[in-house]
Amino acid sequence: MKLNIAALVLAAGMLFLAAPVKAQSLKEVTAEGNKVYVEIEDEYAGTDDAFPQDEREDVTNYVVEAGGWQLVNTPEEADFIFHVDVKKKVVFFSPRTWLTPSILLKDGTVLWKSKTFIGDADISNGFRATDTAIAKMLKKGFGKDLFPKIGRRG
Repeated sequence: MKLNIAALVLAAGMLFLAAPVKAQSLKEVTAEGNKVYVEIEDEYAGTDDAFPQDEREDVTNYVVEAGGWQLVNTPEEADFIFHVDVKKKVVFFSPRTWLTPSILLKDGTVLWKSKTFIGDADISNGFRATDTAIAKMLKKGFGKDLFPKIGRRG
């Protein structure tokens, strides 16, 4: 019985030493100059209601420029992933877009997740709900939430 307990303790100790885990902080992962992969997950991809390509490029360019990061083409090359979840729906005859940005490690661990930003289509924005949601996400999600947490000005 003593041998089994000693063997278990020894095995557990070896596993602990064999797999050192270094927790990464949001500030370390998003340091200026780090590599970012921008991922926009759209439930309507491939349809007429998909997140427009020009708006994908606008979001990507803003994220890279504002964060001071280097854009890469694959998640494997990146230090982190800037993920945007896109949902669209018509509510009372008015199109709405919901955007939820987050920062992920390559293994899918969420380091930061913002609140969801909603854009409504109306005459003041040319009936472009997505543009309104993007503007809110970039101003409030970046400037007022993410940047203060990583020590940058929005």
